[in-house]
Amino acid sequence: MSEVANRMRVSISAGAYEDAYSIGYDALQEPKCDRDEIVTLLCELTAQLRHKCMSLAIKKMDDGEAYEKFEKLLNRANKLTGQDIYGVFKTK
Repeated sequence: MSEVANRMRVSISAGAYEDAYSIGYDALQEPKCDRDEIVTLLCELTAQLRHKCMSLAIKKMDDGEAYEKFEKLLNRANKLTGQDIYGVFKTK
């Protein structure tokens, strides 16, 4: 596992989702990055974010600031992974 991937994994585990996204986004801008490894970790990030959003929705808390923060980050990360809001990969 690369140093970048390790930093992403640690950030995801710590709940530092914005940091994990930023690390992944920056890594994908580098031509020599292991794109598959980074996208795999971004998929882990989107799974965590979907879980957070669903947990808040179940508690009827899906109209607050916390939900909006997670949803916005989920949408940004989905653009990098090619997933939709449900985690399904979009077809071209």
